Amino acid sequence: MMFSNRFHSSTAIVIAVAASLALTSCDSSPKTKYVAASGEQVTVDWVDYPGQAGVSAAEVLLAPSVEATRTQSAAILGEIESRLTAEFGLVWENGPRGDGQRIEGDFYPGGGNGYGGKSLYVTFNSVPRESLTIPTSAADWHRIMEVIGDVTRAYGMGALKVDGLDTELTAEDIQLYGTDNHDEFWQWSGTAYGQSQWVSAGLIDVERDASRKALSDMGGSVDYGWNTRSITISYGATVLPAADRASFIERVTPFAGLSQPKPTDSD
Repeated sequence: MMFSNRFHSSTAIVIAVAASLALTSCDSSPKTKYVAASGEQVTVDWVDYPGQAGVSAAEVLLAPSVEATRTQSAAILGEIESRLTAEFGLVWENGPRGDGQRIEGDFYPGGGNGYGGKSLYVTFNSVPRESLTIPTSAADWHRIMEVIGDVTRAYGMGALKVDGLDTELTAEDIQLYGTDNHDEFWQWSGTAYGQSQWVSAGLIDVERDASRKALSDMGGSVDYGWNTRSITISYGATVLPAADRASFIERVTPFAGLSQPKPTDSD
């Protein structure tokens, strides 16, 4: 999901007024020329961009630091679990990793910036949390997604968008589930995204499948260890180490307010 590259006022970054813009390219990375508010002519080479193509630096600066991300993840997922358990009497466990053990969340370096340079970003993916049971009625499923959305809004990520309800149904959906009535689907999914953080939610109940093909449609998921009747929630974020924040702001300032070119490097 794309967000504007215009920085939040709290970052105290001065937005350059691009009275004149021109995008050029070289063999390794694109360059942008503009005239700053001071009248100075500026040329930036996107190989030096400390962020990443397609990711809003303004959003990342609103996210927690690397050091605070696990705490944020635990708070958000813990609140979702607590509220759903209070209403539906659920028991939860960590998701599987395929060998009978339970996976743990981890951090992953951002790697390249998309223009031949390096990114300071770090991505976190939490351990998925999975309930051992799930209510069966469509009304309860709507309520589950509503509760999750209430939590994501409270944490600045906005509403949970449910595929097929908040987005258009696809022909593949109708073929897979054998109906265009979303309430009859045996699997729902949704995502909330904001401030460079996201929560993903999935509901699954193969017993809701009138065709009895759901188990085969799940492929190897059951063998891997996923439950066939469950709620699954997970958290992720693209963040900065606290020690890199000041350096990131200094390095990204010359790019503030500029449209990001299309990535030129697949790193």
